[in-house]
Amino acid sequence: MFRRSLIVPVMLFLSLVTSGLAQQTAQKPVEKAVGNKFSLADLAWLTGCWEGRQGESVIEEVWSKPAGGSMLGFGRTVNGGRTIAFEFMQVREENGSLTYMPQPQGGARVSFPLKNSVGAKMTFENKEHDFPQRVIYERGGPELLNAAIEGTYKGKEEREEYQMKKVPCDLKGQ
Repeated sequence: MFRRSLIVPVMLFLSLVTSGLAQQTAQKPVEKAVGNKFSLADLAWLTGCWEGRQGESVIEEVWSKPAGGSMLGFGRTVNGGRTIAFEFMQVREENGSLTYMPQPQGGARVSFPLKNSVGAKMTFENKEHDFPQRVIYERGGPELLNAAIEGTYKGKEEREEYQMKKVPCDLKGQ
């Protein structure tokens, strides 16, 4: 179950480090209607490292390249020199579609099956989840990731948006 303090990392990712991580994947945005088969190739553009800001917080995310029917990731949010949230996640191919599965703070995995895809925008939904009920990824260009979480929280519709840019993967540290 997500808590309000864990919302930021839901959309923020860092993934397993692989040798192909730094490769830029130039693919066309997804252009399929629900009912068509989806594969991880439709999300391969997400491979690599991303960074954004929300107030004083730095949001980092990295996704592995698609392999073995999944993409793996992890993310963190840093504020004031401290990690305030982290998350492990994966996207899996299942029955000709995709399922997004986050694990905030390393906790229980939640499944969000793909609900629809229009243009370069994919919406994953789990109406039974407390918050969020929808997780949305949209390619804003080759170097831009727009993400959002939304749903009902305490009887009120909520939406949080995140914008991140592709950055070089600094796997050695400073």
